[in-house]
Amino acid sequence: MPDSKWSRFVLSGDRLLPSSISISDKRLLRLDVMLEIRRKEGQTLPISALKTLGRNCSRLLVDPHTDNHQDLIDCIMMGSSLVCIDHRAQFKELQSAHATSQNIVVKLELNSEMLENPEDHLARLETLSDMVGELIMVKTRQPGILEEWWIDLPRSIRSSWRWIMAPAEGEKLPLKNSSRIHSWALSGDLFLSDL
Repeated sequence: MPDSKWSRFVLSGDRLLPSSISISDKRLLRLDVMLEIRRKEGQTLPISALKTLGRNCSRLLVDPHTDNHQDLIDCIMMGSSLVCIDHRAQFKELQSAHATSQNIVVKLELNSEMLENPEDHLARLETLSDMVGELIMVKTRQPGILEEWWIDLPRSIRSSWRWIMAPAEGEKLPLKNSSRIHSWALSGDLFLSDL
């Protein structure tokens, strides 16, 4: 399973970035797509786009940037295979999401500050590993962070989860101790050139 890959895109209107591909493009039928929906607090989900992508992708992993389990259920009802909830969500929301569906993925959005002060998020991951499903996605927006973090990650936490890696580099990284890596979310451009 470590060679499983998701084509990573950001939704922008009715297009996917990078590459500005239409959400109706038939090439998506051959791709497992990881979709990031960047939205402000209180902004509703793009239901129409989610329905279209749910039909037009082989599999769809959605990060709706939410800590609300109802948003996750909406994504699943629109055709998403897997949906992310923020690791900082209230325990009640995390438990409700996982009780409702096995298709929920905890998301850790890693930044450089978390490398300097890892205690809080590591304690949270350890607690969550006993409360929710075993899939977690680690997403970065700065190059180099994922590799450094993975090296320092305690073995007990690493072995408690199955990991979906979404590095800022947009490509697969040479991580040691990778047997628990479930899949990689890589730049969508890498996949479109082969179709």
